[in-house]
Amino acid sequence: MKHPLTTILPVGLLCLLNTTVLWADPKDAATPTVQPPDPSTPVSQEFNEETSYSGRTTLKQGNAKLGGVDGIDSSFDYVVSPQIKDGYLLRLGVDVEQNSFGVFPNAPLPNTLDSANAIVGMDMALSDKILMRAELHPGVFGDSTNVTGNDFDMPVQIGGTYLMSQNLQFILGIQIDLKSNYPVIGLPGVRWQFADKWVLSAIPPKPQLQYEVNNALTLYTGAELMGGTYQLNSAFGSNHGHGPGTTNSQFNDNVVDYTEIHVGAGLTWKFMPNLSLDVSGGYVPYRNFEIHADKVGYDTRSTGFHNSLGDGAPYASIGISGSF
Repeated sequence: MKHPLTTILPVGLLCLLNTTVLWADPKDAATPTVQPPDPSTPVSQEFNEETSYSGRTTLKQGNAKLGGVDGIDSSFDYVVSPQIKDGYLLRLGVDVEQNSFGVFPNAPLPNTLDSANAIVGMDMALSDKILMRAELHPGVFGDSTNVTGNDFDMPVQIGGTYLMSQNLQFILGIQIDLKSNYPVIGLPGVRWQFADKWVLSAIPPKPQLQYEVNNALTLYTGAELMGGTYQLNSAFGSNHGHGPGTTNSQFNDNVVDYTEIHVGAGLTWKFMPNLSLDVSGGYVPYRNFEIHADKVGYDTRSTGFHNSLGDGAPYASIGISGSF
């Protein structure tokens, strides 16, 4: 699952302005008994695949240094958006992600955090200046051990864009996730093209300053917020020295909010009309695992494992995306 902040703002509302339209073809019907789609109904598709490696950072619990952790994050999402009427597009798709960690011996941390969820939502043009997106993300979010009903979660994401002008847009996003230690989060953003080739895209989770070299190549510098909220299994604490009968916090059946921040630079290369390659690298100043009880509301007894700014590490990321 994406971090609570990673999907609420870049809701892609601007895609309503530049979506590439495809026409459904009746010959694609699976069997003669299936009614083919109406050829007059436009359908857009989008996908994104990304893999990043983050180097080893030294984690602490409070002021006590525990050991090093590195990680590999891989994600893929695909969405199809049929237009149901003017100004209204459904959003139906899937989103899968895996975070794999190399942890120090006897670490009270998961080796893997996975998510697989559906995407069910709608894009709406409420006026010529106001766009809105609402999505449900039902699925499983856990540590891939003894998957049960407790792993089910359904974050709700709502975002809106106000088109002040062609060069200036204001964005507001909200995410509701009752499993997170921060069940409701909302943040503003802005996209401002302040010069011919320069764009300030101050939109979490990827605020960037962008320079368009040409129609195919864009350079940027900025940051990215990564992570998510995941269910730990019923024996996680017992297997990691944090179970019943210990002097430590009991982590069985707890939830972990994982956060990682990247700061760096990169490029986006549009190597085909509908396909783009993104490559970036830089520094990981912050990584945090916050473990808390599975309940609604902020838990003041949560246990955090984090690194100091001076104990960060490099990262490298590569991804490919497309829209059709």
